[in-house]
Amino acid sequence: MGSGGVIRCRCAKCFCYPTKRRIRKRPRNLTILSLPEDVLFHIMKWLPVGDILAVRAVHSHLKYLVDNHTSVWACASFQELWPSPENLELFERAAEKGNFEAAVKLGIAYLYNEGLSVSDEARAEVNGLKASRFFSLAERLNMGATPFIWLFIRPPWSDSGSCCKAVVHGSLHTECQLQRAHRAAILHCLGRVLSLFEDEEKQQQALALFAESASQGCLPSAYLLWERDQRTEMSDPGRFLHSFRKLRDYAAKGCWEAQLSLAKACANGSQLGLEEKACSEIVCQLFQASRATSKQRIFSVQKGLNDMMSRYILIDWLVEVATMKDFTSLCLHLTVECVDRYLRRRLVPRHQLQLLGIACMVICTRFISKEILTIREAVWLTDNTYKYEDLVRTMGEIVAALEGKIRIPTVVDYKDVLMALVPMARRTQHLCSLLCELSLLHTSLSAYAPAHLAAAALLLARLIHGQTQAWTPQLWDLTGFSYEDLVPCVLSLHKKCFHDDAPKDYRQVSLTAVKQRFEDKRYEGISQEEVISYSQLCTLLGMKQENPEPVSFLSAGEIHAFLSSPSGRRTKRKRENSMQEGRGSFVTTPTAELSSQEETLLGSFLDWSLDYCSGYEGDRESEGEKEGDVMAPSSVLDVTMVYLNPEQHCCQESSDEEACPEEEALQGPPATAPSPQTPQTPGAKPPPCSKQGLSKDTMTSGYSSISSSTSPTSSRDAGPLPPTSALSLGSGLNPHPCCCNTRKSCLQCCPPKPPDSSGHRQQAKRKHTAEHSGGGVTLGF
Repeated sequence: MGSGGVIRCRCAKCFCYPTKRRIRKRPRNLTILSLPEDVLFHIMKWLPVGDILAVRAVHSHLKYLVDNHTSVWACASFQELWPSPENLELFERAAEKGNFEAAVKLGIAYLYNEGLSVSDEARAEVNGLKASRFFSLAERLNMGATPFIWLFIRPPWSDSGSCCKAVVHGSLHTECQLQRAHRAAILHCLGRVLSLFEDEEKQQQALALFAESASQGCLPSAYLLWERDQRTEMSDPGRFLHSFRKLRDYAAKGCWEAQLSLAKACANGSQLGLEEKACSEIVCQLFQASRATSKQRIFSVQKGLNDMMSRYILIDWLVEVATMKDFTSLCLHLTVECVDRYLRRRLVPRHQLQLLGIACMVICTRFISKEILTIREAVWLTDNTYKYEDLVRTMGEIVAALEGKIRIPTVVDYKDVLMALVPMARRTQHLCSLLCELSLLHTSLSAYAPAHLAAAALLLARLIHGQTQAWTPQLWDLTGFSYEDLVPCVLSLHKKCFHDDAPKDYRQVSLTAVKQRFEDKRYEGISQEEVISYSQLCTLLGMKQENPEPVSFLSAGEIHAFLSSPSGRRTKRKRENSMQEGRGSFVTTPTAELSSQEETLLGSFLDWSLDYCSGYEGDRESEGEKEGDVMAPSSVLDVTMVYLNPEQHCCQESSDEEACPEEEALQGPPATAPSPQTPQTPGAKPPPCSKQGLSKDTMTSGYSSISSSTSPTSSRDAGPLPPTSALSLGSGLNPHPCCCNTRKSCLQCCPPKPPDSSGHRQQAKRKHTAEHSGGGVTLGF
């Protein structure tokens, strides 16, 4: 063995080279500062503003990037953050840098005086000027979309002196006179506001503003002018043809309303000099451009929701509101679309679903309807579960999340085009409308494009009414959908709307507000019509006969856990001290009846109180009248919600402390009434129930019936509203279930309707007791 420890033997077994020491290089420490600036900007974009401030405080280089680059603040997220004196500087800085969400929220906060405390002295003027500044900024940042800020300052305005909405309108008008560029959208908003007044002078001013806005390239203004002029141009063939060419130009530039009018105008193609093929191509292009937007993504964002109950109950309740207020189908469809689009973007706690739904309806009624749903009335419809400021802030969150895009294509738009082009019986039209509204309840049907769904609804309606040729070549040419293309959608639509059982809420009450909406005479009671069964439909379509099992919904216990109030686990004293907190997830509507003693005690005082806080006559929402107006009905009467076993309803009086005389005679001392909002122990044995106390109607919304309650904006002399649903005594029992041995489906089991009352109908939170044979009380949840 030689020196150095190296073996001298040269054999393969013994020979080896001296070992070399490997020096491991320590890897370079990578930090966020080592990243390129482009990557840093990409990381900091869309961060919440609180996280941006935290990043800014880490290092001087990050502070420099945050302070000197506009894109960081323009894309910062202000989700679930509202302007306040503490963060006002951040909001204003982001708005000036181009942040749309910050500008919208600042404008709404100043308009409604919400979150930013301003002294009462000249509050309307100060807030109006600041609100107009940020509304103007938001509209400039909303380039390419339909102008929207007018829906916040639209009439009615306050008659009591200064009005913040009027100040905003005047300030925006002055700004347009001083500024020549980027004012087309502002001029359109000013014209939309003035066009809603009945004053002839304001109408002429609105036309002048539309003309100026259209000259600067605003498509919505140009279309409104066309819509007004085409009524007078119908008599002259030459002017009518020129008007049609302008409409085709607006449609080609992307105006959705112009595209719908162009498709409907093809019904008179011969007057326009168009051949039938050219008309079909125009309509077919509209239908084929429709794209499906799956709503199943909602449940990947909203982990606590499920298609069967949470969203279903919300939409069912919104249908009841739309029926009670007589809103159009378009308003209802837009409301549901806004709800779904928001749920796909942002996480919503389960107890705020009703707040989201009613806020979307407030926005959509202002955008497309002349009669609006005011903020105070919307709060009243939720039984004051939420406050005035909650609704105002939610409206800001919705408009910011949707980026001001309220109007989008819906199923009802394509359905109206088909109705205008193809002559059909009125009952077939009503049945098609019923199917379109029933499709709102099921997210699985969103796999089909709105145009595809509207065509399938028409095909199914014609099949049900026995059309010899349900899908004609004309319909094929107009829509671009063949008979085979529509068959899968028709089967899914029938299965969801007619074959599957309607889900029930925790009171075992069926959620059938859509079908009750179409019981009205104007729809010829189409929802009561018997329809073909699923197997018969398969035979008509030439498919293999199938009888799929109805979908099983959640159990009553799971549903009750969704809707029951957490305050049920508290003591009565704690509930009284924190009523608003305890009702966080208790979603309901004001439908509880008054007992005879309470009616005698209150008399017309309750009616006067609700009329006094009307939101239609002099809408003072911008004047800071918040909780005082909203809580006016509750300050007069606090209606306690009590959960009872359905079999006990016939033995329970309207007051919690009053017991049934017959029960006292049988049982001796009266039993202790259950605590408010606390369900009974499952093991408790209910008292016997007489047949006279059974319900005559077991169908209502999962939030509680609102149909027979009069809103605070209804006049005293108004006639009764058509009922959409009623939770009556013993609603948990259904003595006549829908069972057809012949497998023929019916839209619902229709109980006998009570006779119409000829007497004067009481207002607000009162139900006609003619519906109840037992003379009890409706305990709404």
